[in-house]
Amino acid sequence: MNPIPYMFKSGVRVLMLINRGVNNTNKGSRRWINKTITSNIDEFEDAHEKLLDLMFYLDNPNIRLYQCINDRKFDNAVIMFQHRQLDLPQENKINFYSNINDRFCSTLMAPENKKSKYFLLDVDNDDSIEALKFIEDNDIEALLAYETPNGFHFIVEPFNVLLAKNAKTFEVKKDGLMLLNWL
Repeated sequence: MNPIPYMFKSGVRVLMLINRGVNNTNKGSRRWINKTITSNIDEFEDAHEKLLDLMFYLDNPNIRLYQCINDRKFDNAVIMFQHRQLDLPQENKINFYSNINDRFCSTLMAPENKKSKYFLLDVDNDDSIEALKFIEDNDIEALLAYETPNGFHFIVEPFNVLLAKNAKTFEVKKDGLMLLNWL
């Protein structure tokens, strides 16, 4: 994997190990094996190293290490989380509080809690020509490009997503996850 630019290490970030295996029928945050919140570059690098160690220890090719491409609005997430706590029915309290880290990470990852607005172009094959032409033709600034096990990711500045409505070989994710490592 390529080095991670500093701009994607700073700010409030969520790093997560995710089980992408077809036998894992869970969706969304239930696929997360482990997640960590960081608020600066030193914390990011420490968490990244620890999650890499865990990933290699688990030695499962379905587990991948990701991070959010957009830093998060921590204070907004805290307020949202407090509202969720207040609105919680009595019968759900034990389950909610026994998984409190998972619940807060999910709240922090809510789209309304993203601070920056980068997009991810996800190419799920080895043909990145359409995505590259799209970026160039629409004068979109690409911040990072890297290979994935199934294709390519391009992290770009925001643009009018309607421009990509006819894209055949890539998908636009407005709050995507950057793949950091896989086995």
